[in-house]
Amino acid sequence: MKQLALAAAVAVASVGAVHAQSLLSHEAVDFATASPSGTWYPVAATLSEMTNEAFEGQPISVVPAGGGVSNPLSVGTGQAGFGISYAPFLKLAQEGGNDMYAEGFPKLRAIAGMTWNALHIITADDIDFPAALAAGDPLVIGTGATGSTEQFTMDEVLKAYDTTREGVTEAGGRVELLNTSGRSDGWSNRQFDVVNFFISMPASAVTSLMTTRSDSRILDIEENVAQQMIDDWGMGPITIPAGTYPNQDEDALTVGMPYVAFTTADMDEEIVYQMAKAAAEGQERLANTQSTFASWDPSKMMDGLGIELHEGAKRYYRERGWIE
Repeated sequence: MKQLALAAAVAVASVGAVHAQSLLSHEAVDFATASPSGTWYPVAATLSEMTNEAFEGQPISVVPAGGGVSNPLSVGTGQAGFGISYAPFLKLAQEGGNDMYAEGFPKLRAIAGMTWNALHIITADDIDFPAALAAGDPLVIGTGATGSTEQFTMDEVLKAYDTTREGVTEAGGRVELLNTSGRSDGWSNRQFDVVNFFISMPASAVTSLMTTRSDSRILDIEENVAQQMIDDWGMGPITIPAGTYPNQDEDALTVGMPYVAFTTADMDEEIVYQMAKAAAEGQERLANTQSTFASWDPSKMMDGLGIELHEGAKRYYRERGWIE
């Protein structure tokens, strides 16, 4: 019996050794996302967890970061190895020499396009947002932290209405730059007339705040404002159907775009291959993290990225027959 037990132990140890030898190795690397209270952080955590299963020691760690506008800078300068952003920002960051990115980062490379996020602007039902801006009424606006997509899109909305954050302040109002929880808390406490989120639809954060305040209303963006953001930044039109959120009796026009997992050309090909593979083959696990992945089509994850694919991602997509 002792010999049998010893033989079994040796067999188990051998299997473990073979499994350990089959795992890949890679140095530790950060994955830059956004606020932990938003949607990118948990999605990146799930994607990293699936990718790490092919490696020893779980090399990818998810870290909170500034968001869509600042993440290309973090990855481009080597502060993080992976990031999430949007195609327009990635293209601008790669090119450089523009108002957003003075320095260009030509080595930025895409890995996968994920699900679409939509601009949500929430106002109090007694606020006519466009009219208030045109009249120079004092408004208190809650938007995202510096470098976030919320801050960028609110700036673009204000620009479309012929004003700026400074213009809001000059009119006696103010614009506060806050993370997701800060905006939600401020709205619930009636500190804001307007807040915005750039988030998947339906968004639990939006449902919660519209439940908390019965005077909440989803803004139906004017067509010319939506078109300006489509023309300037390659966004797409999105309709938030009536009934998506509490107190929403009518459809609301807005804009949105898919978020993109990206890295640089210098990132090891194998770990990028494994990340693309994890995203394409881990749809069920991603859907458990964010419900919008249930209707996501992985065969389209190389579309609308704004920048060239990394060689590791190309290798996986060629194996699937999705690109030549």
